[in-house]
Amino acid sequence: MIQHIVLLRFKPGTTEDQIREAFAPAQDLVNEIDGVQRVTLGRNRGEEDHGYSHALIVSLSDDEGLSDYLHHPVRQRYVTESLGPIEESRIEIDVPEDAHHERVDPDRLGWAWDPTRPSAAAAAAALRWEETHDGP
Repeated sequence: MIQHIVLLRFKPGTTEDQIREAFAPAQDLVNEIDGVQRVTLGRNRGEEDHGYSHALIVSLSDDEGLSDYLHHPVRQRYVTESLGPIEESRIEIDVPEDAHHERVDPDRLGWAWDPTRPSAAAAAAALRWEETHDGP
């Protein structure tokens, strides 16, 4: 799993209605691009005022899915036609799930469990990366 994370700063004067209208066609990313598992859209709730008020997070199946997504005409059209008119700037990063931590209730499981371990998907992604990049 790879998260394509986009932080968005909108042009001064952009309204909430314009943002909602720009986010609505994001459904097409899920419906029309293989490899896109989920699109999450939301507003920053932190107190830091850095100007990036919203995020778009695209969950992708793997590296191939990321590449297909980044070059897909549906994505390019979405960025240009939906976000472009109201966007002042953006930051994009692509984050694979190398490891994750989660809260686990050991009483619920019935045995001791180490909650800090790489997922199977993360282990497979790391192995693929090492194979294509000549080792760790």
